[in-house]
Amino acid sequence: MSEEVVDRLTMDDSWEAVNQYYFDQGWTDGLPIVPPTEERVAAMMEYTDRDPQEVVAVLEPKKGQATIEKIAVNAVMAGCLQQYLPVLIAAVQGIGKEGFNLYGVQTSTHNTSVLAIVNGPIARELDINCGYNVTGNRWRSTAAIGRAIGFILTNIGGVPGASDIHTQGHIARFRHCIAENEGESPWEPLHVERGFARDTSTVTVFGACTPQMIDDNGGSKSAKDLFNTFCLSIPYVGNRNTNGEGEPLVILGPQHANTFARDGYSKADVKKFLFERARLRFGDIPVGNLENFSKKWHKFYCNVSPDYGVPIAEKADDIAVVVMGGKGTHSLSIQTLLGTRSMTVPITSKEGVPLSSVEKIKSS
Repeated sequence: MSEEVVDRLTMDDSWEAVNQYYFDQGWTDGLPIVPPTEERVAAMMEYTDRDPQEVVAVLEPKKGQATIEKIAVNAVMAGCLQQYLPVLIAAVQGIGKEGFNLYGVQTSTHNTSVLAIVNGPIARELDINCGYNVTGNRWRSTAAIGRAIGFILTNIGGVPGASDIHTQGHIARFRHCIAENEGESPWEPLHVERGFARDTSTVTVFGACTPQMIDDNGGSKSAKDLFNTFCLSIPYVGNRNTNGEGEPLVILGPQHANTFARDGYSKADVKKFLFERARLRFGDIPVGNLENFSKKWHKFYCNVSPDYGVPIAEKADDIAVVVMGGKGTHSLSIQTLLGTRSMTVPITSKEGVPLSSVEKIKSS
């Protein structure tokens, strides 16, 4: 990323010239961008009642000030519709909170990215994908909002080095904004679980690593069988959440979630079972790896036998469970960066009033 500070640029307005210049400055993700002209940025900001120079958050590692205008600039570049801006503002509020540990997400060699999960009526209004191919491509809102978050991380927060220092990187840097499939979930959605009303729209941000598929090939006919598959799939030596202070995320396909619910398990029951049974045998952990365990984690394996099970989280409530995707016997397990905590932020007006629709901002 370029260190140059620019408020306004005057240049050849050809599409090719603008894209080449922005690429040379390190302001893009390698793909073409929409030139953020003053007119486009002003139009984007029609969907907020906040002052353009209001600082929403200070973003690590370079302590960039994420103003409304800068968020709008990156939204335009990513190809966002105007209506997406309120979601981006809430996402930036979340990643800017101290407990999220954006510094760690941005500067670690771990292959991490920001994952944004949208809940509530605005997720449906903006048609944010929650079903088939939920973490994939070919969905405008998912791609554009996720891409804008990536631009904001780079262009406002800054990254170490010429690009960043993630060892292999994470394709989700291109797009990582999805919605929970509330319509096919048998349980309360994530934002309700965290104390918000069902008709409140929220954005929850995670410091997420690359996902691992959990596939039972349709063989699990009962919750008991399905639990066995999950408990053998999630914990492994390379899963850093077994090293402590993590917040593992389990994305259940609707078919798996409804199998658990049919057999009488609540979401809290699923978390409790995974905490108690999805464990890594202590004796299988290389001695050298034990040095990586957090000090808080020592209580789980101090003076224990080789057969002791090391949990994937400090407590059951630290395991996040959401329902996403279409039909099929597939789910996902996602590690989160150690020391990060997910943040859930309501989508609101500048006065803090929850929005039931982004159009309420436009009409105001």
